[in-house]
Amino acid sequence: MSKKYMKRWPKDVPKGMDWLRRWVLEIPESGCWIWEGTLNPGGYGSVAFNGKTTGAHRVSYILEYGDIPEGLDLDHLCRVRCCVNPRHLEPVSRSENLKRGETGYNLVCEALETHFCPVGHPYDEENTYYRKDRPGNRGCKECRRNATREWRKKDKERINV
Repeated sequence: MSKKYMKRWPKDVPKGMDWLRRWVLEIPESGCWIWEGTLNPGGYGSVAFNGKTTGAHRVSYILEYGDIPEGLDLDHLCRVRCCVNPRHLEPVSRSENLKRGETGYNLVCEALETHFCPVGHPYDEENTYYRKDRPGNRGCKECRRNATREWRKKDKERINV
């Protein structure tokens, strides 16, 4: 069957890896299966599967191994977003996936290593609060006190006018 023109997959034939691999270009050097179908803005392949559009890499994993464990994301071990080779995918937690990713170091690791707020106050036990509505999100008590002071000052001026 030509890659340029593909007939619809017969409805009575279950979708399996043969169905998915119609849109794949195999790269022998890396072992990657490059998705030649539609890519989303993030560079991941997307495909209609079981009545909805989903990530092609997710479909590949499901067809090969079964359901993705609940609460886990698929990490591309090859770091190629459009790769759909199920052997290049590993279910990991969201935080682990972010740490491993290209932007993960900047977003997660640096945030954890930051010892001062943007103004320069230290993030230590006495000067740090943790938001209950956003777990893992911390703030500077000194900056919060200063912001509250400013707000009260402006509010007082507004009332007295």
